[in-house]
Amino acid sequence: MKKAGILDLTSGAGEKLAGTLYLFNAGSGKYEFEKSFPYPGDGTSSLSPADMDRCILSLPLELLNFRVLEFPFNDREKLLKVIPFELENLIMESADTVVFDAVVPGGSGDTFDVLVAYIEKRVLKEILENLASRGIDPEIVTSLELRAALRGGTEDIALRLVNPERPGPDERMRAAGDELLNQTINLRTGPFAFTKDLEKTRKTLKVTVTLLILLALVINAYLAFGIIASKGEASSLRRELRNAYTALFPTEKKITDELYQMKSHMKEIKEKGDALIGAQPLQFLLDLSQKTPQGIMFYEIVLDKDLVTMKGEASSMAEVDKAKTRLSEVLKDVSVSDIKPSTGGKTLFTLVAKGRKA
Repeated sequence: MKKAGILDLTSGAGEKLAGTLYLFNAGSGKYEFEKSFPYPGDGTSSLSPADMDRCILSLPLELLNFRVLEFPFNDREKLLKVIPFELENLIMESADTVVFDAVVPGGSGDTFDVLVAYIEKRVLKEILENLASRGIDPEIVTSLELRAALRGGTEDIALRLVNPERPGPDERMRAAGDELLNQTINLRTGPFAFTKDLEKTRKTLKVTVTLLILLALVINAYLAFGIIASKGEASSLRRELRNAYTALFPTEKKITDELYQMKSHMKEIKEKGDALIGAQPLQFLLDLSQKTPQGIMFYEIVLDKDLVTMKGEASSMAEVDKAKTRLSEVLKDVSVSDIKPSTGGKTLFTLVAKGRKA
């Protein structure tokens, strides 16, 4: 059974970290509490990182700083772009010395209250390095105590953060389970972004390419030995080679030159690997879901790190123009072509962009 853990730090920094590790069993879209260990302690020292499929780090409020700002919008993407300029005027150091995340706890009318939580990069770096030395690499950095403070709403939020009421063990355990499903904040961004999954993808591609190179060497060896081998032996080896190639590519029916076709596959895999690492498909799909207006349906999407091509159907030309305008916020050099009418009064079109904006 898959397991997930939340390391809930309650005090300290650097070499003096202390808290509790809550361990949960994951399954069917929920997390069931299993047990907890004091950190550092006998339980956590015997718990291998391999025992947890994912790990989240919770920081105490005393390590965080907060600012309550007001904005005329609550779009998260826009907020994350504007907040650094606001922080520049509110903190003594440069905004580049901290990492932050924002929560929108409420608002009235056209004004939204935005709670900005931030921590010095130096402090977060020390904590992550300390945990890494113990084999712990959290994918998210959040705060259970902040979750508890936000349950009281926006009224007197600043006072509750300055003089917080510490949640008890049972409340912290329940909050840990909630945090696994929906994080309050994530300070593991920028230079501290979690890259373990990306590293897994790169390693998988490297292993695949290595195996293909080894297979290519086997093919070259076969060709060299085939010159001096007897006709019968050559035929037997060729059958084995064909069987190995067919096992790797079972859907390929026409096989004329295994070596040439293998090199072609290697080149294709490398190109796909480069496109996968650079294109950030999950982020692109998230942007697309947020920016695509109603009345637009994309039925074909081709994505790589340098070009995006999407074919879609719209209820009207006005919707096409609206889609182009909204997608221009996240894509570069957006253009629309191949516009033609379809059945039911629909409009077919092709949208092309030169990748995502940085």
